[in-house]
Amino acid sequence: MPRRPSDARKRIVQAALELFGRRGYHDTSIADILEESGCTRGVLYHYFSSKEELGYAAIDEEVGALFERGAVSHLQSDGHPIDRLLTALDAMPTVDGPGVTGSSVANVSLRMASVHDGFRKRAAERVAPADGQVEEIVRRGTADGKIAASVDPRVLAHVFITMGAGIHVAPLLHGREVIWEDARRWLKEYLNSLRT
Repeated sequence: MPRRPSDARKRIVQAALELFGRRGYHDTSIADILEESGCTRGVLYHYFSSKEELGYAAIDEEVGALFERGAVSHLQSDGHPIDRLLTALDAMPTVDGPGVTGSSVANVSLRMASVHDGFRKRAAERVAPADGQVEEIVRRGTADGKIAASVDPRVLAHVFITMGAGIHVAPLLHGREVIWEDARRWLKEYLNSLRT
């Protein structure tokens, strides 16, 4: 059965994510992406005018997966606001585990953001709604008397999102899974202490 044209775009983006994660953005060539995806140069340039545009698509794909299938998707559930945050926290990948795209490379978009200001801005724009969503969950929880009134929703949202991003820094600290597990355990204890 012949592949649909949209499958080619997906293959190109997934190949780029995998290679950018493994080799880095600058050390990955268009030829590498073509070889990995099995697509021709003409097909790639039909969808993307440049490697940079493909980089933006890779960030969009990964952050989209975080919202649709990853930890952030658990914030949409019903239930106690603390339970929603705990479920999202438990759904975050481990230091050695797969990222939200299913790749063995965890959060390529954060790594790409460090090499290109446009990628950094794109990643920040795409992640901002999660920060707002966590803040709103906490704000409503405090208003409904389910979360201690002493908590600052904005600060807690920032801590939660920063921890989520921080998991991708842990491997740079000599693969120290214990750093992530200690941080996760502390945040879980803290979140549970806010339950009223």
